[in-house]
Amino acid sequence: MKEAGDALTDRAASLVADIERRILDRFTTATFNVRVGPDGRVYLAVYSAAVQDFEIQDLVSDMTVDALIAGHVKVHVFPRRAPAEAPSATPRSRR
Repeated sequence: MKEAGDALTDRAASLVADIERRILDRFTTATFNVRVGPDGRVYLAVYSAAVQDFEIQDLVSDMTVDALIAGHVKVHVFPRRAPAEAPSATPRSRR
């Protein structure tokens, strides 16, 4: 598996951009990691504050299924929890 970079076809890059936009409309702090398998399949890890993984899947399943049926691009979306913020170096004052 390799980083997406130039490995994405134009169609795949367009679909990934559309998926990311749709997710960012709902989860504005989401981040993404895109990889491409040796067979051209696209693996999109989505790091967000979604409480349930299906919140992400529900947003994009129509797009990924339509692309699969049309035979254009195989995109697998993997929801992940966003890493927790690092604790502050300065402790809060106690009252």
